[in-house]
Amino acid sequence: MNHLLSIKYLLTVFAISAGIIGYSQQYSGTVIRVIDGDTFVFQTEEGSVVVRMEGTDAPERDQPFAGESTDFLKQYLNRKAVLRVSGTDRYGRTIGTLHVNKRDINLLSVKKGFAWHYKQYSSDKKYSAAEEYARKRKKGLWSIPDPVPPWKWRKK
Repeated sequence: MNHLLSIKYLLTVFAISAGIIGYSQQYSGTVIRVIDGDTFVFQTEEGSVVVRMEGTDAPERDQPFAGESTDFLKQYLNRKAVLRVSGTDRYGRTIGTLHVNKRDINLLSVKKGFAWHYKQYSSDKKYSAAEEYARKRKKGLWSIPDPVPPWKWRKK
């Protein structure tokens, strides 16, 4: 009997830990402001939050395709959306994935060549495949020779 209670206790602790550590929270709301190609303000009934798009890194403001990347994200302004939150970054921004009509907008921005897969912070193979797709088809930023990733651009 004690053994069975110990197993139940461990399973409960594991389930709670998995919920806290491994899974994201989900919120319904709208994008109310686009800051740049990978950052926006998301409004829910509880309030608004600045969101950094998980798994992506869009061109910096003074880089080629920065405007196009920002414009891509602006098409999702004021539309019903779901935000899946995975944490916060060192600047206090929420890290999350934007979904509109069940489409992963983060992934779509990479696939259309408006952002790089940010491999330093994401090992998601879908994002790597999306970047390869855009690269092979010379989509967006891949249409110019030797585009410089934002993480290298910022070091200039």
